Amino acid sequence: MDPNNVNSFMSLFMVFIGVMALYSAFTGKGPVFNNDYPKAMKEDANKMLRKFCWYIGPVTLITGGLDYFWPRIVGEEVIKNGGFILSQLPYLLSMALSIPAIVVYLVLFRKRFKQYLKKKKA
Repeated sequence: MDPNNVNSFMSLFMVFIGVMALYSAFTGKGPVFNNDYPKAMKEDANKMLRKFCWYIGPVTLITGGLDYFWPRIVGEEVIKNGGFILSQLPYLLSMALSIPAIVVYLVLFRKRFKQYLKKKKA
């Protein structure tokens, strides 16, 4: 399998994730909201998730598109001779913006809804 095909597929997958996140943020519907949270927390958890989608959607959409078109933007020669950071800049930017946001979301979610997330003792 050609590495360029894998990179293109992953870039397009990031664009797809961005589109789905933005769809969920706009409508408040979608697969991201299919969860089995207790009724007492479901509305607040979905509001928090919708806010997260407003952030992660544009980030993944833009960085996925940028990653896909990066060789065309800066040129193949620059990527080959520019070193790791220049050749992987959109990917690194995506990770730098996405991973901390996911961690912050998970920490805030667990902190806010910890009483609902505790396991029942048998």
